[in-house]
Amino acid sequence: MDPSKTPGLGASGAVNAIMLLNIFLNPMATLYFDFIIPVPAMLLGIFLIGKDLWRMTEGNNHISGAAHLGGAAVAAIAWARIRRGRF
Repeated sequence: MDPSKTPGLGASGAVNAIMLLNIFLNPMATLYFDFIIPVPAMLLGIFLIGKDLWRMTEGNNHISGAAHLGGAAVAAIAWARIRRGRF
């Protein structure tokens, strides 16, 4: 079965957009990875985007890295519009 023809299902791209928009707006905040480990938000954002890029290059067909990166792009556009006062 060709993975490029498998339909996407779920809201993980939208959830990723919300998480990354929060990280873009508050990059110096402290977030808790797995509810235990305190991590700077900026580092967690780099990890999330890197994990999705790795997922796309590896070809993981269970989780859509492209949908997550689409959410990251939407978050970046929303962040830029908020900074310019156009949102």
